[in-house]
Amino acid sequence: MAKKINLDEIDESFIISAVKKDKSSIPNNPERLLTPSTAGQSETVIEEKTAVSPEATKEENKRKRKTQDYENLFIHESNVTARLGKTVYIRKEHHDRILKIVQVIGGNEMSLFSYIDNVLVHHFDNFQEDISQAYKGRVSSDIF
Repeated sequence: MAKKINLDEIDESFIISAVKKDKSSIPNNPERLLTPSTAGQSETVIEEKTAVSPEATKEENKRKRKTQDYENLFIHESNVTARLGKTVYIRKEHHDRILKIVQVIGGNEMSLFSYIDNVLVHHFDNFQEDISQAYKGRVSSDIF
């Protein structure tokens, strides 16, 4: 037998906020979807607000910027054609992870080669000075 729901007991603000996916206005207690009513009296629903600290907002904005930066840096086709490259082996775990990144974040619109090439370009741009110093240190010590 189906359970009958009294429509006067439905918390409309909860349903609207759930549809809008506005998490700040969704009550912490999902039991508020149906609120107890008193016979013949109209009920006042007090909307609960979750306080969002400025630090939390800054962290969320920072994460969004990092995601955008990540996508701008790595999620695009490379200027180089894979045919012009060389074959290298990578761990299966890395291959599976890169494949998921390319499929989901890249929307299957880029190749694994492009992603790996973009990561390596970024790595060499950021660590070129360290690589050069280590190389010079090894070359000079090997000569003497």
